[in-house]
Amino acid sequence: MNIKEIAKQNNLSQTDLTILNEISNRMFKGYYKIPIREIASASFVSTTSVIRLAKKLGYEGYSELLYALKIDSTTNVDYKASDAIRSIIIEERSLDVIDNFIRDLASGEYERIHVIGIGYSDYIAQYLRDKLLELDYFSTNKSPLDFLNSRKSLILFVSESGETTDLIFIEERCKKMNYKIYALSSTINSTLCKHVKNHIVIKNGKKKNKAPNYFIGNSINLIESVLAILESYLKEEKDD
Repeated sequence: MNIKEIAKQNNLSQTDLTILNEISNRMFKGYYKIPIREIASASFVSTTSVIRLAKKLGYEGYSELLYALKIDSTTNVDYKASDAIRSIIIEERSLDVIDNFIRDLASGEYERIHVIGIGYSDYIAQYLRDKLLELDYFSTNKSPLDFLNSRKSLILFVSESGETTDLIFIEERCKKMNYKIYALSSTINSTLCKHVKNHIVIKNGKKKNKAPNYFIGNSINLIESVLAILESYLKEEKDD
């Protein structure tokens, strides 16, 4: 939700901005059923003022405003506001890829989710697989090439170096089969990142092998943040 842009387009007052910020803060925490009295009280205004703002923005009332903001919040994930995530990614465009990854998971379009890593990267792959299984996704660490039947699938390749030969072998063949492919690595110019447009690049903290390697820890932190947003969205959909 871009409140500054909304304010600029609609000439909103400071009171209006306070109301929108109160709604935005709750939605950022995953709450979408927000009583009007709660917003009015937190903003130190009457419920009439909240309704007046909704009408100023072109809505029939508070419920319609809330619904429109919910749609905006869940279709354009406000992930870029997270300083924690910014601190572990290497390139800004990874934020857009993370948003797209969350939307793809939430869409329910994919019958199988493949999370594939080798060596230490397999720890990350297994962690995400297990978490997705808990959310009732059909998630596996196996390659789509190991399955006899082809289903609409999403694939996340995990490779710190981005040069894991076996993963690149699988990726090249999966690309020809029109799977939706993502990659998680710590090397921007790696072969895997060059092959996969939807790549997320995570800091590993290493400097000439003299510093601890934080790739696994940072990847787990990323996964937990992604799952928190995904779970909030799925819970809201279930409640509706």
